Amino acid sequence: MRTLKNLTAFVEKEAEADGPAAQAELQAQRDCFRIARELALLRKAQGLTQAQLSARAGVPQSEISKIESGKANATGLTLFRMAHAMGHAFRLEPVASAVTPRSPRRPAPAKQGRPVRKRATRSRELEPA
Repeated sequence: MRTLKNLTAFVEKEAEADGPAAQAELQAQRDCFRIARELALLRKAQGLTQAQLSARAGVPQSEISKIESGKANATGLTLFRMAHAMGHAFRLEPVASAVTPRSPRRPAPAKQGRPVRKRATRSRELEPA
């Protein structure tokens, strides 16, 4: 029997097998869904329709619908606009993560070989009209 619980376990196992970057991506997706769910609950608690929130926030109703259903990833600005239109605000703060970030990649060393000649270019001057 396939259930959401089974799917969640499978996705978590795959992310663990794929390493820290996949785990970080999974956590980021969870955070996006949590924020969208909280905004939808807040909108409903205030008795607002998506169209009313759209008018207040300056965000298209279709985008609000996609955000609340998890079909779109909203920008931070869009989330701030939605929250502000309902009399709330976001506070972003770094929190410790169980996933360690990757170290930045170093550029690949230059290939050794024969020197590359640059093409000569002619500059064209524009004539007055």
